[in-house]
Amino acid sequence: MNTRVHVAIRPDRKTDWLVGGFVALAAMATLLLAPPVAHAEEPVKFENIPGSNVKRVILTAQAAERLGIETSKVSEQRIVRKQMFGGQVIHPLRLQLIQKEAKYAFSSFGQAAAVPAPEPVTVRPGETWVRLTLSEEEWDRVAKEKPARILPLATRDKLAMEVYATPSDMAPIEDVKRTMLSLFYVVPEGDHGLNVNDRMRVELQLAGSDKERKVTPYSSLYYDGKGEPWVYVQKKPLVYERQRVEVERIVGEQVVLKDGPPVGTDVVIVGAALLYGAEVIYKK
Repeated sequence: MNTRVHVAIRPDRKTDWLVGGFVALAAMATLLLAPPVAHAEEPVKFENIPGSNVKRVILTAQAAERLGIETSKVSEQRIVRKQMFGGQVIHPLRLQLIQKEAKYAFSSFGQAAAVPAPEPVTVRPGETWVRLTLSEEEWDRVAKEKPARILPLATRDKLAMEVYATPSDMAPIEDVKRTMLSLFYVVPEGDHGLNVNDRMRVELQLAGSDKERKVTPYSSLYYDGKGEPWVYVQKKPLVYERQRVEVERIVGEQVVLKDGPPVGTDVVIVGAALLYGAEVIYKK
């Protein structure tokens, strides 16, 4: 009876591949080192790859089925970079006071400019204002025209609805005592459950994150014994080659690649650890 085994190695930390590697080797030994059947084809074969010390792995259809090999494709996706900041709901009447206390305001070009007199703040009925504190370097990285997502602190209950805030018309104000900037976002009227003085998490989109980037599924990523990241590329049915990749960052279930296989390449998303185990067991 065929046994279908899935061993998913997800190295959220690079030390996890130690445990995962042992599991993969044990699974390979069980599946591929079983007593051979007379005249049966070898379940796995290897070929040299010119200019590489990595072996090409060739499976039989039965071995691939038993290992549960599954693939997906390297693709291009728009990966939006975001960063979380701390914020606080403030009463609109405090805005004038905050302006008066400020010595400088920052223009849209990030240059300090003297504030001769605070301009009146227009607050529409039902609006809720949220104040954020950022460094000048953080402010430079923010996509300034994009809305912000408002989230409760991790220890608090969820909000009654998804809450987004738009940038206010107020220029960032410098807190000269802490050399930080105060930004203000506005939540429109609604039953969102925000109250004055509530401390919140505020998720802002970073500038330059609208471009499409080359990505591979996180499940395709495998770390070897030295902590180097690889993926297994399927060159053709049942033929796999291990290829080193350079990871820029991990975003959810996607890995943004600095360097790796071309877009459209099939990569193994289930069974990569087992293929690596096959290399280790059968390597000559």
